[in-house]
Amino acid sequence: MKSKQKKNNSLSQGYLKLSGLLLFTGILITGVVMVCSAVTSFADTEKNALRQSCETLASNISATYTHQKDTPEGEEWRNFDFDAVRELMQTTKKECNLHGLILYEKGGGMIYGTYSESEVPYLATPAVRAHLVTDDYSEIGYYTNDAVDPQLCCVIPFSLEENKISTDTSTDNPEEQEMQETVRLQFYLGAVTDASSLTDYTIMLVRNLVVCLLISILVFMVLFRLGAGQLDKQFEEITQVAGQYAEGEFSARVSLPEQASLYALGCTLNRMAEFIEQNENTRRNFVANVSHELRTPMTTIGGFADGILDGTIPPEQHKKYIKIIDDEIHRLKTLVNSMLNLTKFESGEMQIRFENLDIAQLLIRTVLMFEKRITNKNVDVEGLEDISLMVKADKDLMFQVLYNLIENAVKFVNEGGIISFSVHEENGKAYIMVKNTGEGLADNELPKIFDRFYKTDTSRSQDKTGLGLGLSIARKIVHLHGGHIVVKSVKGEYTAFEVQIPVNGA
Repeated sequence: MKSKQKKNNSLSQGYLKLSGLLLFTGILITGVVMVCSAVTSFADTEKNALRQSCETLASNISATYTHQKDTPEGEEWRNFDFDAVRELMQTTKKECNLHGLILYEKGGGMIYGTYSESEVPYLATPAVRAHLVTDDYSEIGYYTNDAVDPQLCCVIPFSLEENKISTDTSTDNPEEQEMQETVRLQFYLGAVTDASSLTDYTIMLVRNLVVCLLISILVFMVLFRLGAGQLDKQFEEITQVAGQYAEGEFSARVSLPEQASLYALGCTLNRMAEFIEQNENTRRNFVANVSHELRTPMTTIGGFADGILDGTIPPEQHKKYIKIIDDEIHRLKTLVNSMLNLTKFESGEMQIRFENLDIAQLLIRTVLMFEKRITNKNVDVEGLEDISLMVKADKDLMFQVLYNLIENAVKFVNEGGIISFSVHEENGKAYIMVKNTGEGLADNELPKIFDRFYKTDTSRSQDKTGLGLGLSIARKIVHLHGGHIVVKSVKGEYTAFEVQIPVNGA
């Protein structure tokens, strides 16, 4: 018992551990995805904020580009207001908490930087230096020589247009000597800021994720203990019932509440037990019935044979009792053949040979085989006038079905009663009905009428030679044809059997 309980515990614990592992893995994967998404979103927000600050500063710097005259050389030219540029960059650096700002002119080198004079005023990463003169740039990394923590770098390009006036000395006409052309000047503004806030944000998210995982593990461990105890009880009950099944006791049932985890398994075991118990009862009844059916004729045969051999039966009566022995031998042969046919039907060995068949004419010929017995009981026959219905069926097997039904009707029709027949087609199916007046069947007898060796109390008193296999064989044959056979009866009035088979075969 302890070993069984230990196996149950290990099974339930293994089930719950696997569930916990899947839960933990799911939370971990979800958490990692959420952390990565949050970090990426935060980094994009910081990049956009820095880019917006650079674009605003670049716009303000462009406004300081003014036209200047009366230079010492007497030329007209434009340039930045360096005092204004210096003030703008210093103010932006302070307000945005930037590490440094650099203003470059394409092809002209650095114009101004907010680094101290002791620092080397350039971005250390070659990739960033390349972007300073080619494209805009916004990434996180280590960009200056003194970088210790991660930095966020942003480089944006902006351009200005200048109408430049020059003198052409190749002509003496003063008006023709002045020439004006538009020149586009390209500048780059680079900004570097501390990205340690992103690192702190990432650490905070990871810490929160770890805390959530620890809380989930603790909650799961509590639920694990509770769930494992409930599962252990369910496994223990199922194991006990299964042990009774193994010992041949199929009356035991698993009783679990509907909300139990193993409720479906318990219901399946109960249905299996009911099926096995039913089959076991059927087997026992089958053996008992076969033994009874064999014992009666064998006792008769043995008794009469011994009487003939030892002289108990006088010679002048030998023929009479030999005829009885012969009848009993035929009864045994019929029993064995019927049992063999049932076995073939149930194992699928019986082969059906479909052919075009007038089922109505086969019904008439079968009824004629019982003409003497029908006449002796003064029975009226109805419904056989001008009938015809072609179907595809096995002639020999359908003859056996009709023979069994008609024989059953002739046996149990009341003296001077009526046996009526009906044959018709509807929706691609052939309907053949055999109905007889008489004692009829009780409601509790109808569900068992097709069982093997089943005999009603009335049939046991009226039919001493029947085996109780005819209707069971008839149903097997009809099912092989893809049809159905049903029985209707009113106690004290009538019994009717109706065969339904496809007209064009199964």
